[in-house]
Amino acid sequence: MLNVLVVDDEPKHRQGLSRMLKNLRPEYHIFNARDGAEALERMELHPIDLVFTDIQMPIMDGLEFVEHLTRRGGSESVVILSAYSDFAYAQRALQLGASDYLLKPVEAQKVTPLLQKAEHKAGALREATIESALSELLEESPADADITLLQRSFSGWRRGISLGAVIHTSGADRKRMLSLLKRMLAHIMEEAGLAHAFYVTDQWLTGVILSADVSFDITYALEAQLQELIDYFRNDHERELTFGFGKYFTEWGQGAHCSNQQARIALQSLFYDGPGKLYKSDRANPTGPSAVFHLDAGKLAKAILSGKKDGIHACLMTELDRTLAQGYPDPSRLKYSVAASIHHVTSILKEKGLSHTPDAVFEGALMRCSRMDELRETACQWALDMANHIDQRRQCKSETVVDSCKAYIEANYGEEDLSLSTLAVKFHFNPSYFCILFKNHTRMTIHQYITHIRMRAAASQLLHTSQKVYQVAENVGYRDVKYFIRLFRKEYGTSPDEYRHLSATRI
Repeated sequence: MLNVLVVDDEPKHRQGLSRMLKNLRPEYHIFNARDGAEALERMELHPIDLVFTDIQMPIMDGLEFVEHLTRRGGSESVVILSAYSDFAYAQRALQLGASDYLLKPVEAQKVTPLLQKAEHKAGALREATIESALSELLEESPADADITLLQRSFSGWRRGISLGAVIHTSGADRKRMLSLLKRMLAHIMEEAGLAHAFYVTDQWLTGVILSADVSFDITYALEAQLQELIDYFRNDHERELTFGFGKYFTEWGQGAHCSNQQARIALQSLFYDGPGKLYKSDRANPTGPSAVFHLDAGKLAKAILSGKKDGIHACLMTELDRTLAQGYPDPSRLKYSVAASIHHVTSILKEKGLSHTPDAVFEGALMRCSRMDELRETACQWALDMANHIDQRRQCKSETVVDSCKAYIEANYGEEDLSLSTLAVKFHFNPSYFCILFKNHTRMTIHQYITHIRMRAAASQLLHTSQKVYQVAENVGYRDVKYFIRLFRKEYGTSPDEYRHLSATRI
């Protein structure tokens, strides 16, 4: 239904066109004016969608009238009524912003396409205006004019519900898919006799469905058709569509806004239970302080230090399961909570002097998780990578310590008290652990390595000096010559004297 204004100083033409329009569209509201000035007064009192205006008029002619409309920036369509002798004026009116012109006398078959064009424009504009007002109401703090517009546009409704929808794709494809969904939903609502308004953002489709029946169960009536839509997007477009419904509301303002928030909360269930479903707000688990992830950071730090993957996994999964048993928190809140808990663990490890991998990479991956199973895997990988990094650092540190120990032995093999216990004290290790660490890296115990280095040094002295055997024994740390000879024979298969003699003979 349009509001139409006919502007002509000739009563016969003015009344004749008004009757023609009423016959073509009985539902239209038709207004009249004798010139441009009176037309502007009419437009101050009534919103006008379509204007038919003559050019040659007293007081304010059609060209000046069109200029006024262009300057005020209205959205109405303007059609110029022109005689053949006024055609140059009609061209000027088109340049000023008029949308079409008709040659007099006006014929019904030429008016009808212009009405259809104006209806389409007015409908699109009205839809955009309603969507804008609805967006302000549901997303922000609406102005009184927004609520008034919605009340006027949907005067017959008595019960409404908010709907949200997400299609799991990205970028331009998401916007295209949501626009397609919007058209399909509008068709379903019109067939069901339900008033509706939907708008699309970069992330989702949001809207309201309204019924004139205060007891009508909207979601029950539509559930099968919405499931068909989910199947259609999955099968024909390979995209997962998820719906979320709020609770019913009976007034614009806070009621509709709360229903929209509930629909958003219902949509959060797809993070936990997966996409491709229809979620209702009464199915969404409650949220609250009790549903925040609280990790025993000390326990996880101990598991990481142990390097046991099963222990790390069990520690994280137990706490996540405990959290979800109390309710489904907002996914963003849960992600931040898990990240904060793991950061706490890294702080504990830092205090122990243990370095760790950069947190930013893992935190970013955690925040991008779109499903609960992804979050579980990412959190566990974060902790396992810390354990692996610490183990690698330990390995590197152990190798450094063992190399330092070997160098010390090679430089101080002549010290009589050189032993596992003295070396463990020097390098600040428990003797038992130090012995295991050294053997893991050298395939020898510390005692075996000391003996090996001493025997190698003794062999060199026997070949390159004329010192007595007992002197060589003392040089390499042995007071007991017999013990030295026994060790040398075990190392080289011969006594020190025989070794010197046989080596000299080979030379």
